[in-house]
Amino acid sequence: MQMNFKTNYSRLRDYILHYKWWFMGGILSSVIFDSTSLIIPWILKLSIESLKKKLDFKYVTYYVSIIVSLALFGSLFRVISRYLIFGASRYIENDVREDLFSHLLKQSSSFYQKRKTGDIISRATNDLTTVRMFIGFGMLTVVSTCFTYIFAATAMITLSLKLTLFALLPYPIIFFIVKIVTPVMFRVSKKLQEQLGDVSSRVQENVSGIHVVKSYVQEENEENSFLELNIDYFRNKMKMVRIMGTLFPLMGTLGGIGTLIILWQGGRMVILGEISLGDFVAFNGYLALLIWPSIALGWIFTLIQRGLASFERICEILRENPTIADNPETLPVEKISGELELRDLNFSYPAKQNGNNSSIEVLKNINLKISKGEFIAVVGRTGAGKSTLAKLILRLLEIEEGRIFIDGIDITKIPLNVLRKSIGYVPQESFLFNATIRENIAYGIEGNGLEGNNDHTVEEASAIADLSKDVENFPKRFETLIGERGINISGGQKQRISLARTIILPASVLVFDDPLSSVDADTEKAILERIKEMARGITTIFITHRIPSIKDADRIIVMENGEIREIGTHEELMALSGTYYDLYNQQLLIEELEEV
Repeated sequence: MQMNFKTNYSRLRDYILHYKWWFMGGILSSVIFDSTSLIIPWILKLSIESLKKKLDFKYVTYYVSIIVSLALFGSLFRVISRYLIFGASRYIENDVREDLFSHLLKQSSSFYQKRKTGDIISRATNDLTTVRMFIGFGMLTVVSTCFTYIFAATAMITLSLKLTLFALLPYPIIFFIVKIVTPVMFRVSKKLQEQLGDVSSRVQENVSGIHVVKSYVQEENEENSFLELNIDYFRNKMKMVRIMGTLFPLMGTLGGIGTLIILWQGGRMVILGEISLGDFVAFNGYLALLIWPSIALGWIFTLIQRGLASFERICEILRENPTIADNPETLPVEKISGELELRDLNFSYPAKQNGNNSSIEVLKNINLKISKGEFIAVVGRTGAGKSTLAKLILRLLEIEEGRIFIDGIDITKIPLNVLRKSIGYVPQESFLFNATIRENIAYGIEGNGLEGNNDHTVEEASAIADLSKDVENFPKRFETLIGERGINISGGQKQRISLARTIILPASVLVFDDPLSSVDADTEKAILERIKEMARGITTIFITHRIPSIKDADRIIVMENGEIREIGTHEELMALSGTYYDLYNQQLLIEELEEV
């Protein structure tokens, strides 16, 4: 915890130092404003003493004009101080959000498997707002409070040391309460932010999966589940309210007690002639200026603890290093041609059973060479490891060195940007953005400097993916907005848009992970023929569960239980009468039954 605090402090300091001139200007302006406010009680003292000597209206006018001038002058610097400090806090909020988002984009898939989406969103929104409040309002209030205390206490001591000691009697109690309450507020604040992340995550899941919720008639169960989460959050929120509701009035009460002591003791001293009436008025003026900072102490410490708790939650993510990144031995590779080789490739997913770390073996002793321009089909039953193999080629999952080579180079030594720009990948689950069809298809080339380097236009890629007829029926054709995750189009249309998004790329290797499972067999066959024609000379790996569609592949890889069981052409594998033979005949039987 101590190390985290130091790291967090250093990170926060760097953000603040980036806008140091803003903060310095804001602090200076705040000091000028506070100075004008703190001079006014002394002006009142002088005016009262001058009136005692000589009753003349011109003295009243003179001192009133001074007070009004000071108030106007101070107001100007109050505006400037808030503009600079609040502006800097907004800039820092923007910088932290950009750094956080950039860091999230670099994270590997394992990072997202162990964190809830709603919690991440909560950190990037609610926590950041709290941090901005902490930096802006918090810093301004702390500076103003400290300066006011120092200036006012000095003036009060100058006026009467004895009266100052009476006025400060409640303050040891105030500081003791703050010391006790501060760690409690930090723990409650952090817990609140974590629970808010859970609530956000539950809302996000239900909105994204609303069709599943409705299909299984789970509205009531989801509502009850959310109610439990919300009640837990509410209870902790009320705990914070009770702390703040007790702290603020307590600070005000203690400050008020100080005022009562001064009225009693100060009035007595005026009567006895120990201090003048002007001194007493000025002293009460300074004491009045300390009442709000005293009350605000509770709010300040609440804000600080909430801000620190929120910044800690943000730093938890920023401290997470991507498990997949360019290593120090990365070679200056700029382009790959597409020759692949897998050597003794093994892979296991981490798993936890009964609190113990274990692993699930998915791939075992995979050895394979794929020549440049070869069209390879990969088939096998569900769970054979086909999708895992596709992800490993793109390093979406991390592997040890010396297992996968492209053009004879270990892929762990190829820059990630070069590797992934050179490989066109269609995942098994199609994901579409809340954008137009054109924007979704062109997603991979926009902003990557590939606009003028791609071999196909959006329209040509759509034709290859057999999407053109569907697009013609949409109201705005390629400019049609398809909604979040493609909610208003069919599964087959989603897959073909995802397919077109990959086809448009100038890739050296194409990896298709069962991209046409939601289209009929005839459509898949037609699309495959166009893909083979388009991909002539490009190394292509096509994973599918429909075996009859890939009979014409250069080679067919048959996987079972994480191993390569058979390799060969369709005719060679059929002659073996093995796994492929059984799968092929099963597929033919299924197609015949579907036709019937």
